Amino acid sequence: MYGKTLADLVTAVRAEAGHALTASQGLNALETIKYIISRTQYELWVARQWPSLILRHDIAAGSGQYIYEYPTDLGFHQIREVFWAPSGSIRWTKLEFGIPEECYSAQTGGNTTQGPRAVFWDVADETHFRVWPTPNNGGPIRLKGMKPLAPFVADTDVCTLDPTAIVLFSAVELLSRAKAADTPEKEKKAQRHLQKLLGNDVSAKYKVTTLGATRRPHMTGTPYIDYIPPSS
Repeated sequence: MYGKTLADLVTAVRAEAGHALTASQGLNALETIKYIISRTQYELWVARQWPSLILRHDIAAGSGQYIYEYPTDLGFHQIREVFWAPSGSIRWTKLEFGIPEECYSAQTGGNTTQGPRAVFWDVADETHFRVWPTPNNGGPIRLKGMKPLAPFVADTDVCTLDPTAIVLFSAVELLSRAKAADTPEKEKKAQRHLQKLLGNDVSAKYKVTTLGATRRPHMTGTPYIDYIPPSS
């Protein structure tokens, strides 16, 4: 999409980090720079939702079923958000990632509770995910995730994500290793660019809620079904 090759990004990273641009002078660091660029793109792909790469896949949820197979084109590492809609509903409800340990049966490892709607999702094994509580009525589960990254190893391979973001964050690492004085300013520049590009659209699996940031209303009903209790 962006049309920038790995070789292009190596040159750009060297320029941002203040390295020599001639191939002969920068030969010793070449493989290190390539590795940093490739890894930086992967880390950005994991942590953020990239609009041009979004995939949605709906799975028919059966009554009494809580384990489902990942689609062939959307595995765990690609998934950013999961939603549930009760049968007949037109509204999606986002499921929280991570099933609390007390929701697993100590005897069977299955779910402890059935309910009218799913609340959490989590990994079951390498090829399956699970929801909790076990829904007692059918309805679709929607997986929202990212298309995989294209190969990014050869000099002619083209980056999948925004090249400027990749270059800036890669340069930050090189400058940090060298303990360069302009590292903080370069990092601010990288963060500003990413903010303009994607806003706060981070992966739901990696969102962190600050303790005490919001007040919880008085909660009544069944824990984890009618409300999510605060962590102790």
